[in-house]
Amino acid sequence: MWAVPQGHREINMKEKLKAFFCPDKKALKGLFIFLGIVLALVALDFLSKWLVQTYCTPHQAIEVIPNFFYIYLTYNTGIAFGLFDGMAGRVVNILISIVLSIAILVYLIHSYHRLKKFEKLTGLLLLSGAVGNMIDRVFYWKATTGFDGVIDFFQFYLGGGPGKETTFVNPFATFNPADAYLTIGIIFLLIIVIIDLIKGEVEKGKELEKKQAEASEAEKEQIVSAIEKQDNIDKGEKDDQ
Repeated sequence: MWAVPQGHREINMKEKLKAFFCPDKKALKGLFIFLGIVLALVALDFLSKWLVQTYCTPHQAIEVIPNFFYIYLTYNTGIAFGLFDGMAGRVVNILISIVLSIAILVYLIHSYHRLKKFEKLTGLLLLSGAVGNMIDRVFYWKATTGFDGVIDFFQFYLGGGPGKETTFVNPFATFNPADAYLTIGIIFLLIIVIIDLIKGEVEKGKELEKKQAEASEAEKEQIVSAIEKQDNIDKGEKDDQ
């Protein structure tokens, strides 16, 4: 067996990585712009959290729109909107955030040249949201920053405001820009999935109609052929007589 030179193996590996991450040079410029927008959204999330953390007092609401929108600083160690809160699950949430962020990033870099504009927008929102909250989960610990977990501060009242009865939507879950990115991205992703399912069913219907039409045409040809054959037989019998 011939040994492959080390340099040759390295070249092949470089070519494979290049083909995986940058299969289309034309799309490379668009990819850099895309990642720049992701960084801008993450920076916006980080800056807004820093401003609220610096100038607001935890658990004291600041009225923006009476009985509807307030700035209310709070923290959670759970997932988006404070779900699955608690220190016990924080490590799991950190791992999920890291894996999710890396997975989305790798997929978008590899598939960017094939994605449609709406799909790129969806990926942009999902990646920005995942990275934004991942930063909070990884770096904000009480021992070093004085508080634990993700900074949340958007609070909406959809049931009449603080003076009304407390319900599921009054107030609505407290969240941050990264949560909003993720939520809108997930909604867009569901729309893409539904559209793809509908397109798939439509294509199946068209394919079935095509096969049925081809089958009908074949049956017609068989009938015509049988009639012609029978006519030839009848004609032959008459000639014999």
